[in-house]
Amino acid sequence: MNCRYCGTSLPVGALFCVECGRSIAEAPAAIPSVPPVPSAPSVPPVPAPPDPHGGSIHCAQCGALVGSDEIFCGECGFVLRPITGIVGASSIDVPEASPETAPETGREFEMSEPEPEPEPEPEPEPEPEPEPEPEPNPEPVVDRVSSPIPSAPAMEDVEATRMVARAPAGERYVLQFSTGESIVVTGSGLVGRNPSAEPGEYVDELIPIFDVGKSVSKTHAEFGQESGRFWIADRYSTNGTVVRSPGEAPVRCQPGRRYMIGRGTRVEIGEQFFIVS
Repeated sequence: MNCRYCGTSLPVGALFCVECGRSIAEAPAAIPSVPPVPSAPSVPPVPAPPDPHGGSIHCAQCGALVGSDEIFCGECGFVLRPITGIVGASSIDVPEASPETAPETGREFEMSEPEPEPEPEPEPEPEPEPEPEPEPNPEPVVDRVSSPIPSAPAMEDVEATRMVARAPAGERYVLQFSTGESIVVTGSGLVGRNPSAEPGEYVDELIPIFDVGKSVSKTHAEFGQESGRFWIADRYSTNGTVVRSPGEAPVRCQPGRRYMIGRGTRVEIGEQFFIVS
């Protein structure tokens, strides 16, 4: 599609020519159609002569009255005067807003300074406390934390180990228990279901006895030797201790008392017993 006046190539559906500004839809009958010439130069529009009465101009195409500062005709869209250039954004003077002008209304207002805060009243100074009177002959204070404590000089152990003579072993006795065990003893000991010595007490033997009925106390009896003779003592057991010497009547032992017995004596502890041989 080309313009009928200047021959400029136009897009389909265009209403005005971009070169001459004339309407494409309605063309004046007096002007004949000109075949499109691709290489024809653009013809600048001829402005209408100014109106001597009103200071306005008329459109050269439709004769409508237009203003002197208008570029296009408001009726037909005809270009009244050529556009020499595009006004840049840098050429537009924008008034800077001053801090004393409100941006909404443009009215000037006075900048009021903030009122100063009232100064706080000074607090009364506390009266100094009277110094305590010095005590007569005060004792000097010793800083025990910072003052080092003299440590004793380390003494080197250069002496040889002293030999200790072992206590002589006593007579050899065999204890034959009703459970089938035989134990040889030469010193002191404790007999029971789970015997244990008291704090600070020392014995040579701890002899446990297996007793299903638990008639034997944990530490039932104590034995030892004195001048080669065997003795037995009850350790405050629940069922007590009975001594049966050959050819003599049975004796029930008092707790804590030692009883001298010979070989072949039967010692009953609860439902169990042992024979000293």
